[in-house]
Amino acid sequence: MNAGARLEQGPAPAAASADELLQRAVVHFERSEPAAAREIATAVAAGDDPVTRARALALLARCHLVLDEHVEVLALAREALDVCWRIGDRASEAIVHATVARSLLFTSDAVSAMEEIMTALEVAEASGDLAARMLATGTAGTVYYYLEQFDHCLEFCERAAEMARILGDDVTNGAMIDTMACANMCLATAARAAGDEETAETISAIAQGQSREAIVIARRLGHRRHEVIALGNLAESLSFSGRAEEALELLTGWQIDPERDSQSIITHIRDTHGSVCLASGRYDEAIGHLRAAMASAESKASAMVSAEHLADAYERNGDLRSALDTYKLFHALSKEVASEAAQRSGSIAVVRMETAQAKAAAEEERARVAALQHANQELLRKSLEDPLTGLGNRRHLDQLMAGGLAGHAILLVDVDHFKRVNDEHSHLVGDGVLRLLAGLLRSACRGDDVVVRFGGEEFAVLLSGSDLDNAVTTAERLRAEVAAHDWAAVAPGLTVTVSIGLALGDESTDPGVVLARADERLYAAKRAGRDRVHGPSPVS
Repeated sequence: MNAGARLEQGPAPAAASADELLQRAVVHFERSEPAAAREIATAVAAGDDPVTRARALALLARCHLVLDEHVEVLALAREALDVCWRIGDRASEAIVHATVARSLLFTSDAVSAMEEIMTALEVAEASGDLAARMLATGTAGTVYYYLEQFDHCLEFCERAAEMARILGDDVTNGAMIDTMACANMCLATAARAAGDEETAETISAIAQGQSREAIVIARRLGHRRHEVIALGNLAESLSFSGRAEEALELLTGWQIDPERDSQSIITHIRDTHGSVCLASGRYDEAIGHLRAAMASAESKASAMVSAEHLADAYERNGDLRSALDTYKLFHALSKEVASEAAQRSGSIAVVRMETAQAKAAAEEERARVAALQHANQELLRKSLEDPLTGLGNRRHLDQLMAGGLAGHAILLVDVDHFKRVNDEHSHLVGDGVLRLLAGLLRSACRGDDVVVRFGGEEFAVLLSGSDLDNAVTTAERLRAEVAAHDWAAVAPGLTVTVSIGLALGDESTDPGVVLARADERLYAAKRAGRDRVHGPSPVS
C-alpha cells in the first residue's frame, strides 16, 4: 500500500484544524491524488474562516483542472476570487488566475489564457509571496509552450525552477525541468526540419540531460506521474537521436501498476512505447502498444491521439484496411472532441461573463486593461532580471551587446571553487555568496557600467567607454576587493576569490567573438592559478 493510500484511511482526527486539513489536501495534490485532495479541500472550503476558505477554493480549482473539469474550474474561480478580493489575499488570487489561465489554454482559448496569466503574474508580484510567484511564473512557461514560443517558455520555466529551489519545492523544480526538456525537443525538431542537424543533436542532448534530471528528482520523491512523463520524454528524445534500442529498453523497464498509476499515465506510457516502436520500424510491436493505449484511454481526446498513431502504424505495416478503419475512428473522435470543446467553451464563456460582472463595472474594466498593460511592461522587465541577485540576466546582456561593443570592455567574473563553497558550507551559503558578490560588483563599478549574472556562479561586467588600461585597473580592483572582503562573516572559515577574463569591444565587430575571447581568458586565468585577471595579454 502506498503512502497516499495510508493517508486516506479513516476520517481525519476531530482535533485537526482547518490549516492542518488543508495541508493534508496539498500533500495529496502534490502526490497526484486530486480526488483525495478535492474531498478534503471541499470540507475546508465549507468552513467560516475566509482565509482558509480562499486557499481551499484555490486548491479545489487546481484539483478540477487536473481532473479535466474545466467548467467547474471557472465556477470555483469566480467564488474564490470573490473571497480573495474581500480579504485582500493576493497570493491565492494569483494562484486562481494562473489556474484559470491553464484551463483556458486547454480549452483552446489562448488569447484569454494570456490575459489571465498576465494578471496572475502582476498579482503574484504584488503579493510578495514567492510560492505564488513561482506558480504564476511556471504557468506562464506552460502557456508559452502551448503557444509554441519556446524561448519564452524556457525563460519562465528557468525562473520558476530557481524559485522552486529557493523554496525547497522539489516537485515543481522537477516539473519545470521536464517542461524545459519538452521545449528543447521542439526546438531540436524545428532545427532538424530546417536542415541544421548539428544544432538539432546539440539541443536534443540538452533535453535528454534535463529529462534524466527530472527522472532522478521524481524517483527521489516517489512521484510516479512525474517520473513516467519524464521517462517518456527521454525515450522520445533518445529515439530522435537514433538511439531507439536504448529508448525501448527504458520503456520496457517501466512496470505499470494499476494500483498506483492513473489511466492517463498508463495510456501515456503505452502511447509513447508505441510511438518509439513506430519510429524504429517495429510496426507489429507498435500496433500492440497503441491498441492497448486506446483501450486504456481515459478520454476521447487521449483516444484520438492514440488512434492517429495506430492508423499510421497500420499503414506502415501494409494493413491498409485496418489503417482506413482506424483513420475513420480518429476522424470520428476528432469531431466528438471538437463538439464537446465547443459546448464546454460555451459554458465557460457564461461563467467568465458572470465573473467579470461580479468583479467590476465598465470603468473598472478599463482600469483592468491599464493594469494588464502595466503587467506586460513589468513582465518584460522581469524577463531581463535574475531573481536570486536582482541583477540583469544573460538575456539583458545580449540586448545590450546587440548594438556592438565598440568603445566598451567586458569582464567575465567567475567564483573560484564555487562547488567547494556549496559542498563545505551549504547551497544556502552559496546563494548568499552570489548575492553578496553581486552587491560588491555593483558598488565597485561606475554608474554607467552594467553588472549581470551571466549564469551559475559567473558574472559579466560591461564597462562603458573603457580602454585597456582602464579595464585592467577596474578588473584588478574588483578582484582585490572580493579577495579582501570579510567572507568569514557569511560562514566561518569561508574565503572567496574570483578569476576574471577581459576583452575589449574593439577586438571584433561581432559581440559574440568578444564574449568568447573574454571566456577564453577567464579559463586561462583559472588554469594559471585562479584569483587573477587575464586580458589581451596575461596580467600578473
